Amino acid sequence: MITSEEIIASLQIIMSTATKSRDDKKVNDNDYFKRRVLGFKAEIEFEKFINLEFKNTIEFLEGGQFISKKISGNKDDKNSFIYTTIDTLDPEKYLLVYEQVAKWKEVSNLYYIKLEDSNWISEDFLAKDENKKDIKTSILKPNFTFFTYSKDKFEKSKIQCFDIILNHFDKPTKQPARSKLRGYDKFIYFKEYEEKILKKIYAGRYFLDNIMRQAKAKQIIDLDGFIIKNNKIIIAEIKEKTPNKNNREDLESDWEYGWDTRRLLWYYYLSNKINLPILYSVRQIKDRGERKFLQWDSILLEDFFLGLSWNFSRGGGGGEDTLSAPYSYFKNLKIILNEI
Repeated sequence: MITSEEIIASLQIIMSTATKSRDDKKVNDNDYFKRRVLGFKAEIEFEKFINLEFKNTIEFLEGGQFISKKISGNKDDKNSFIYTTIDTLDPEKYLLVYEQVAKWKEVSNLYYIKLEDSNWISEDFLAKDENKKDIKTSILKPNFTFFTYSKDKFEKSKIQCFDIILNHFDKPTKQPARSKLRGYDKFIYFKEYEEKILKKIYAGRYFLDNIMRQAKAKQIIDLDGFIIKNNKIIIAEIKEKTPNKNNREDLESDWEYGWDTRRLLWYYYLSNKINLPILYSVRQIKDRGERKFLQWDSILLEDFFLGLSWNFSRGGGGGEDTLSAPYSYFKNLKIILNEI
């Protein structure tokens, strides 16, 4: 019997090992590692909101990953993506999504990785302690079943391990860097959630922060989730933040939300390639300290562009540029989902 505490402990080990600590001097207490760990809360709460408010009319599905080799720079070298998803559902639940993604000619292979509830085991893991000394420990190893998607159907793969993905890449010439264990206090909030949710989160990080470190020169762009309504698919980008408030008088008319420029361009490109709308949904919190939830603010990508301040970008919380649209352009999530 796997406990929540064991899952959280393994999650801390994997994420600590794979994540460098990087301070952002523009924002107090906003280290990259902290933001990565806290970032799951918005995604968990978003799915809970959908299931509670739209139980019989809207379905939430896990986001997938577009994985590619780094472009060499040669003239004829173009992007070629592998597409993957990890979830506990039978793969047929994702037929609509995979049918749409498969239309994009740059996606060469599509895989579905089903997370099994039973037969998880423990495996050895080499980590670094707080003094950056090597320590032998162990992590949970989830149990997966691997499927390929082709010609509008899923088939169980002959390769039942992550080699099905890793065989597309060269092996690293040296061991990936390992960061020290840290930040258990950042993981405590996971105790609020049931084991089923924790297993899915851990399985995703086991794949991306552990397995995929064995692939050389890979590039990974993940999606937060899909909303399915009346057989219509909407891609969801989910964040937790406070609006940017640009004056001392705290006038709501001057508020705005930023969108990471790299992600914004990716979603614009993706939307055109697979012909799916993009919903940007922000779990608004009172402040970064208490992180008290206030409401869900949402906007479609096309509407974000209507109010975009093209002549001004600001540094975001991750040290990357963001482009901003007025807060007034955003709608309550429940309202916008009823309109879609």
